[in-house]
Amino acid sequence: MSKKQLSTLFLCSLIYWTVGNGLLPLLPVYATQLGAAPSVIGSYLSIVQIGLAMGTIIAGWLSDKFQRRKIMLIINGVLQVPVCWLMGRVTNIWYLTALTSGLWFLGGVALTLLSILTGLFAEKTKRGKYFGILWMAAPLGSLIGGLMTGTIADRWGYPILFSFISVFMILFPLVALLLEDKIVLSARSQLEKNFGEKTQLGSGFIFLFIASIIIYTIPFLGQLGRALSMNKLGFVAAAISRTEAIGGAVALPMPPLIGWLSDRIERKRCLALSYLAGTVSLLILSASASLWHFCLSISLLAVLMQTSRAVGSALVTDLVPPASLGRGISLFTATTWIGGIIGFGSTGFAIQNLGMFFTLIIGACLPLAAMVLLIPIGQPEKDKSIAGEVV
Repeated sequence: MSKKQLSTLFLCSLIYWTVGNGLLPLLPVYATQLGAAPSVIGSYLSIVQIGLAMGTIIAGWLSDKFQRRKIMLIINGVLQVPVCWLMGRVTNIWYLTALTSGLWFLGGVALTLLSILTGLFAEKTKRGKYFGILWMAAPLGSLIGGLMTGTIADRWGYPILFSFISVFMILFPLVALLLEDKIVLSARSQLEKNFGEKTQLGSGFIFLFIASIIIYTIPFLGQLGRALSMNKLGFVAAAISRTEAIGGAVALPMPPLIGWLSDRIERKRCLALSYLAGTVSLLILSASASLWHFCLSISLLAVLMQTSRAVGSALVTDLVPPASLGRGISLFTATTWIGGIIGFGSTGFAIQNLGMFFTLIIGACLPLAAMVLLIPIGQPEKDKSIAGEVV
C-alpha cells in the first residue's frame, strides 16, 4: 500500500470518527433536554445502532457487487452534510432518532468501505500494522471531537454545534477524491471455477463474529452508563465530552502498537488481552464518583474498542477469501453496531429496573464469555491472493 493511499484512508476515517465520537457522549444529554426518560434514551441509541449496522452490512454487498468504493464514499460524504445540519433543528426525540439513524447509517457505509479498501491494498505481513493505523483514527477522533463538541454545546447550544459539524463534514468528500480503488477480478463464480472452492466465511469467522457481538456491548453499556451517571452528578456537557477526549488520547497509540504486535504473535492472544480491558473498565465505572474515575473507565473502554477492531479486522482478512472480503469485513464491522443495539437497548431498561451498579457488574462478566469463544478459532489458511486492478 502506498503512503498516499494509507494517509487518505486515515484522513477519511478521522473526519468521520471526529464527528461520531464527538457527538456520541452528548446525544444522551441532548435527548434529555428534549424530555426523554432513560429507557427512551436507551431505545433511541439502540435504534441509531440499527441504522449503523444496516449501513455496514449493505456496504459490503455494494462493495462486492459494484466495485466502485471511491464513488460511493464521495456520494456518502455529500449526503451527510444536510443530515448533520438538520439534527440541530429537531424539536422532539422522534425527529432526532430518525436523523441520527440516517447519519449513523451513512457512517456505517463509509467506515466499512474504508476498511475494505484497507484489506484489499494491505500486504499479508503488514495487515495488523495497516489496520492499526486506520483504527488509530477512532481514538484521535475522540480526542479532537471530545475537546470540541462539548465546549461548543455549552457556549452556543446544540443548533450551532450541528451547524459547525455540517460544515466540517464537507471535508470528507473532498479528501475521498484522492483515494485509489481496486477491482477484485475474481467474483464468487470465477473463484469456484478456477479453484473448485466456495467463498464460505468459515467456522473460525463465525466464532469471531459471535465473540465480537458480545464484546461490543461493553463500550456502549459503558458509554450510556457514564453519560447518565455524570449528568446525574451535575457534570456539564464539556466535562462529559472531555472524558471522551482523554480516553481517545490514552488509546491513541494502542491500535498501531497492538496491530504491529499481532503481525508477530497469534492475533487471538492480542484480542483476549484487549477484551480484559472491558471487564476492568466496567468495574471501575460501577464505583466512579470523581472525574478521574470516569476518565480512567472511558480510557479502558477506548482501548478495548480500538485494539479489538484493528486486530479483529486483520484476523478477518486472514480468515476470509479475497473474493468474499467485502462481505467478511462488513459483517465483522457490523458486530460493533449490533453490540451497540444490544448494549444501548438493554442498558437503559436495566438501569431503570436494576440500578446502575448491578447493570455494570453484569456487563463486566461478558468479556470472559467472549474470550472462551476465541479458543476454537484455528490458524488462518495460507493466503489465496487474487489479482486486482487499481482504478
